Amino acid sequence: MSASAHTRAYVALLLIVVLWASYPAAIKLALPDMPPLVMAALRCAIASIFLVTMLLRAGADTSLALAPGALRAFILLGIFGIFISTQGSYLAIFYSTASNIVLLQAASPVMIAVGARFYLGERLAPAQWLGVAISAGGVLLVITNGRLLSLRPEDVHAGDLINICTLAGWSAYTVYSKVVLSLASPAVLTTAAYVAGTLLILPTAIVTAPLFPPPHFGSVIAWTVVLYQAIVGAIAHVYWSRAIHVVGPSRAAVFLNLQPVVGLVIAALLLREQLGVWQLVGGVCVLAGVTLTTRREGQRG
Repeated sequence: MSASAHTRAYVALLLIVVLWASYPAAIKLALPDMPPLVMAALRCAIASIFLVTMLLRAGADTSLALAPGALRAFILLGIFGIFISTQGSYLAIFYSTASNIVLLQAASPVMIAVGARFYLGERLAPAQWLGVAISAGGVLLVITNGRLLSLRPEDVHAGDLINICTLAGWSAYTVYSKVVLSLASPAVLTTAAYVAGTLLILPTAIVTAPLFPPPHFGSVIAWTVVLYQAIVGAIAHVYWSRAIHVVGPSRAAVFLNLQPVVGLVIAALLLREQLGVWQLVGGVCVLAGVTLTTRREGQRG
């Protein structure tokens, strides 16, 4: 790949991470008017329609997406990246705070690096494994609010535990995308994954609707959040896949380190959320672990 291709990929990754950092606070703003799974279903359905339309207008060859092997791959990507990760993130934010979600998302590069180690064979040095352990400790501090030895069930936000599952789904999506990108373009991959995931999300939203307050479909805030996350978010997914193809999943994941910093600022401005001492300590541990885990072998401090 040329140097200019890497530069474009890095710029795209920076913009994508800033966009994704705004999601938790924006979703939290819209939740009083729109249940989490309904919001996720609307966003993914609109994004799927948008992506399919853009793909057809571009005249892309989509015949590969219907081949049995590719179809299985796209369904798996839809399960990992859309059904588990995207849908789960809305549910996680409903049951936790935007700040906690942002802090825990900082562990995503570590999870991607570990996934790349076991699935793609990327090697991790001892210092990187130490980073994995430190990051995991930071996650535990955030989830338990520092009560590791005297933890009670009511001390843990259900949303934080759900968020760990969504991060695992996103990590699997990112690592597996590297393999599938040898078969399909980023646009075809993203579109197929969105459609497959949306087909799974829609029934879930319908079945679980009675468990949440009824939606207010006249809410301007809710629709603004849904539409910008659907359209701009869909485009970001395409460019995320392109960046993975250019720089690889581990390097792309390094840019996620910026997400907690930007996300916490947005949460403080929009929601007036404040961080406790253990959240800050846990966040520092997560970021320190990420720094160790994502450093390249041979790099010196």
